[in-house]
Amino acid sequence: MSPKHPLRALLILFAFSLTALMSCSERVEPPAVTDNAAPTPTAAVALEEAASDDNPFFDEWDTPYGIPPFALIRDEHYKPAFERGIEELRHDVAAIRDNPEAPSFENTIEALELAGESLTRVADTFNNINNTDTNDYLQELDVEMTPRLTREWDAIYLDEEIFARVNTLYQQRDTLGLDQQAMRLLELTHLDFVRQGAALDRESRDRMKEINARLSELSTVFGQNLLKETNGFELVVSVEAELGGLPDNMIGSARAKAQSKGLENGWVFGLDRGTFEGFMTFADNRDLRKQMYDGYRARGGQGGATDSRDEISEIAHLRAEAAQLLGYEDHAAYQLETRMAKTPEAAESFLLEVWQPGLKRAGEELADMQAIVQAEGHDYLIEGHDWWYYAEKLRQQKYDLNEAAQKPYLELSNVRQGAFYVANRLFGVTFEPLENVPLWNPVVKPYAVYGPDRAFLGVYMADDYARESKRGGAWMSTYRSASNIRGEEIRPIVTNNLNLAVPAEGEPTLLTFDQVETVFHEFGHALHGLMTQIRYPRFSGTSGSPRDWVELPSQFMEHYATEPEVLAIYAKHAETGEVIPQELVDKVRAAATHNQGFKTTEYIAASLLDLKWHDLTPKQAAAVEDVVKYENEVLAAYGKPDMIETRYRSPYFAHIFSGGYSAGYYAYLWSEILDADGFTAFKETGDIFNPELAQRLKENVYEAGASRDADLLYRQFRGQDPTIEPLLRIRGLN
Repeated sequence: MSPKHPLRALLILFAFSLTALMSCSERVEPPAVTDNAAPTPTAAVALEEAASDDNPFFDEWDTPYGIPPFALIRDEHYKPAFERGIEELRHDVAAIRDNPEAPSFENTIEALELAGESLTRVADTFNNINNTDTNDYLQELDVEMTPRLTREWDAIYLDEEIFARVNTLYQQRDTLGLDQQAMRLLELTHLDFVRQGAALDRESRDRMKEINARLSELSTVFGQNLLKETNGFELVVSVEAELGGLPDNMIGSARAKAQSKGLENGWVFGLDRGTFEGFMTFADNRDLRKQMYDGYRARGGQGGATDSRDEISEIAHLRAEAAQLLGYEDHAAYQLETRMAKTPEAAESFLLEVWQPGLKRAGEELADMQAIVQAEGHDYLIEGHDWWYYAEKLRQQKYDLNEAAQKPYLELSNVRQGAFYVANRLFGVTFEPLENVPLWNPVVKPYAVYGPDRAFLGVYMADDYARESKRGGAWMSTYRSASNIRGEEIRPIVTNNLNLAVPAEGEPTLLTFDQVETVFHEFGHALHGLMTQIRYPRFSGTSGSPRDWVELPSQFMEHYATEPEVLAIYAKHAETGEVIPQELVDKVRAAATHNQGFKTTEYIAASLLDLKWHDLTPKQAAAVEDVVKYENEVLAAYGKPDMIETRYRSPYFAHIFSGGYSAGYYAYLWSEILDADGFTAFKETGDIFNPELAQRLKENVYEAGASRDADLLYRQFRGQDPTIEPLLRIRGLN
């Protein structure tokens, strides 16, 4: 078992925990609901009681590498395991509270780190399975357990006696003889308690409990509403001629999806992001593009039982109220206190610094695309459902680059080998396929991971394909985090999760360059989790890292995807094995800044919207009667063009309303300052694998986790503070 911070265990059930973002994940969407019927309440109780007799969570796991014994775990095992885990956590916490000895680092701070092992184990497993192979029963259990775990969270953080012990140690911290990592754990633990309301009066603490419980319910409802609306949309095409422009592999996937639904003579397209963007990019039929576009935009705001606009208003109001109870002006100020940006004003100022160049470039792109429309003899103006389509035409025109021509060279297994190559060249890390280990789904590919001295680093598991039981997007998560408390070294079990379309039988999985970057992105998160060398699980990999730091390890890896040396490793024709021609590589690199005006604008629009939802006071939030109207007013004030849709509209903005990124969506671009500046350092040496820089990167980013302040870690790697110029240059905005 992996000891972890117990309070992280309590939060693991929130739809998108920190490790499941890494999220990156920036491509996060909610889990999908299947049609599997949940057991009736009576049947469920009977199953759960019976599960107590053979519950694998009640035994030690003798599986290879401690991987969960997935074949033995049944749905009905989870609830009894949660129940027992909660009781054990309460027992562990009571032992800390009631300890007659004076508070010490070991019997209070370290004991909190070790508390709740069994709850952590079931929560980690449940969270991952609920995101990758969910069903109605698991969804209902999520709804039941999330507020219960929130109450356990509050019971610890708002416990006067526990806080008294923590506070005593904090006041004595300079006399305790703690090393750097132990001191940081003490200081952050104390800060956690204060920020959760431990120092408030009793009445305010009681109100915080009410707010937290309600917020947990609302975020869960938001996520589940969204997943139902996402899965509920199907674009059915029955006439083959209407598929003009779509790649063969996409058509094949749509036919397979139709057949799985009993439609022998049609094609079915869903709203997962990969399918959506592919359809919008290649479909010649403008009416069908509009149907797909409107279906995507309408999610969460169509009225009925799965409309989330009321939940959004209440979430904004409650977050604002909680922030003011804690002495902050608003939720954004509360959130950013512990992040690199420090203040909402700093985050907004940074976004606006990139916003204006992005808008300018988007205007130039629009003019170029409108010229293509006119040249084709059409008299309509570019609208939102046209942008992807004409952006691809513009790319072909300007760079003689057709995305369909690239895809045969971008086969999934080869691409992953390219990512492995980069990890080996930079850090000496190797990946070896595993056989005969437990898997939660047959499509999962497992690997043992080793350092340069053959030291075992952990297990890496890749779950690449979309399915109705799996939430959309791409993310990294963990079944077990790294730690080394009291000499017991625990190595992590890390997963990368994608949502690639399942190819037709016998066909290879071909990617776009955007999808290649996603593979490298999530792999960077995985390396952060696998390579971490820390004592306390609080600091493991992505755990505890500020949002605007945690995307650095992932986004840094993206830079290598289009480097010629790396392309030569993985960009090989799926049928012939031919390495991608240099001519095509040159075109890809020349087109690297294509459509960056659009991409920058849609992303920053969502980031600004996020900040504006969370700089509201309780009174201001209560005054928002129409969520969509408020959103439109916010974006209009910043000058967002109508034909560029914000990346996420409020009713399906899962990152901020159910995914842990509230007042933090700007973090992807903030981290891009760091990764662009950091990769520039390598480029300036003339060696993208420069050994000296790679060693500093390894020690201060990938191995360090959250064990030191992010600003310090970056300076120790780079030797200076970052500048924004490399970001603007790489995006082609300067």
